[in-house]
Order: sequence, then C-alpha cells, then structure tokens
Amino acid sequence: MERLELKIAGREEVSRQMRKGADMNGKREAAPVILFTYNRPDHTKRTIEALAANELAEETELYVFSDAAKKEADRHKVQEIRDYVETVTGFGQVHLTARTENYGLAKNVIEGVTEIVNHYGKVIVLEDDLVTNPYFLRFMNDGLECYREEKRVTGVTGYSFLDDSTDYEKESYLCGLTGTSWSWGTWADRWAAFDKDAKGWERLKEDAAYRKRFNYDNTYNFYRILKMQQQDAKTNSWAIRWYYTTFLQDGLILAPTHSLVGNDGWDGSGVHCGGEAPTALHALKTERAITEFPSEIAELPEVRKRLKRELRKISEPSLLKRVYHTVFRRNYVGQP
Repeated sequence: MERLELKIAGREEVSRQMRKGADMNGKREAAPVILFTYNRPDHTKRTIEALAANELAEETELYVFSDAAKKEADRHKVQEIRDYVETVTGFGQVHLTARTENYGLAKNVIEGVTEIVNHYGKVIVLEDDLVTNPYFLRFMNDGLECYREEKRVTGVTGYSFLDDSTDYEKESYLCGLTGTSWSWGTWADRWAAFDKDAKGWERLKEDAAYRKRFNYDNTYNFYRILKMQQQDAKTNSWAIRWYYTTFLQDGLILAPTHSLVGNDGWDGSGVHCGGEAPTALHALKTERAITEFPSEIAELPEVRKRLKRELRKISEPSLLKRVYHTVFRRNYVGQP
C-alpha cells in the first residue's frame, strides 16, 4: 500500500496511516459520509456526482438521510431524490434512510449523525447544496486520522473561511469557528458532548466579555443565532448548538487554506439560503492532496487576524461600518 507523506509544521514525516484511517484491528477504513437531503433533486445530484469523483469515493460508504415532505407540493421532489439515490454508484456502498415523517434539518442531522458516528467512531457530513473538490475526502480522512487523539480538536471541515486570494502560506490551519455546516467531520467521543439544550447559554446575555469571545471578538453575531434558537420556535439550528458545545471546550476545527468545498445553494431553494451568498464563493482549484497539517494545537494569531477580517466582511458589508469597527474596536454584535 502507498504511504502518505505528511508535512507537519514544516517537517516531513511518514504518517501512521496509509491512505485510509486505521481501526483498532489494523483494518484501513475511510470514514462514512452522511448526506442530508430534502426537496432539491438537482442540487443533490450535483453534490453526489462531485463526491463520486473524489479520490476515495470507491472506498467510502455513503449514507443518505432523506427527510419526508412537509407539504404536498414537495412530495414529488422528495421521491425524485429517493429514486435517484437508488441508482447511485461509485461508492463502496450506498444506504438510503427514507424518513416517513418530516423531521426538519436539525432533528434529521442530530439523529442521523448520532446513529452513524456511534457505529463507526467517526463520520463526515454533507448537506445537499455542497460541491466538493476531488481531494475533499482525502483531506477529511487524513485530518480525522491525524487529530483523533487530540481532544481539543473537535472536528475537520473541507470549507475554508479564507478567501481564495488569501496570502496565508500554510496549506491548512486550526481555528475556533467550529460550528460550520458547510462540510464537517468528527469523532464519536467529541459528538457525545453535543448539548442539544445548550444549557447555560443565558450567561452570554449577562457577561459582555464572555459574549464577545463567543462572537469571535465581536466580528459575527453567533449569540443572536443561539438566542433565537433558544427563544424562537421557528429557529431550528443544530449548527449553533454544536458551536456552543465546542466553544465551551475551547474547541478547534481543522480547515484547508484553499477551500475544498463550495456552496451552490444560494438560489432561494434552501431553508436558510437565499439571495446573494454571505461569504466568498470558492473556485475549488486545488490540484493535489493537502498534506500539511498544524502540529501546534492552537489557533495562531495570524490565522485569527485573517478570519476576523473575513467575518467582518460578512457581518458588516458596508465599508463604512468596517472602518468604524477597525478604528473603535467595536460593532453592533457586542449588544445583547
């Protein structure tokens, strides 16, 4: 078997694994991929076709969780997706879970991830509007293997929070933006800590310094999303609760400097997506596997500086607001 050469903090060393992660018996296995779908057959097809073109697709089991229609108008689209999934090839195995009642995204994700990650010990998760680069699965599996014993690392994502034009010189980085839903992977022991009730979240309202840290130095209003999740029945976000869980652990996520995932769902077809994309669109032009991973288990200051700049672009599209924030070191997201 081919050994994977990894560069860690500038040093070249032979990985403990081959091309896939190893289980306790020495058997090499790729992490299973879960795909959550609802009523977007065209998006789902693009997501699966891109994933099937990945380097490790033939060694990967794909689990599709298809939510049931919430209204009659969606029924035929839901069925179209299920019929398509039955024809999919190019993976180790394809499994379809067809919900018989409408779960909604959060419940579907929470129950689906819990079931699969507890069986395999690790998992990679996608939603139905994500398009992957051919090296996505390689990066995710290598990251899950590299940091499986580092408990502070709570996950891996193929999405980069940095713009394609970034001048950051490393191939990957660790950061505290752990709640992304634009591709992620984790381990059973980390997921076991997930608190769907977000107990103790009220401290964020009373403690400004604590809230500032939760809001990534007041560059994005994560608190507002969590508050809506807890107080507004119409908000149903698993991702903000996962972010809160990992925030309490001072968790980190591994991400590639140049994104291996793009989101093509900003066409009004999704529950939480519509209009113009709120962050940079990625060209997915990486032409080789990413083999350099950080050895220092920390978010480096130069990474945090770049990420704060990107988050300000999202939360404050107005140039005037960004200048105000830079000069006075404050903005609206600091308000409870």
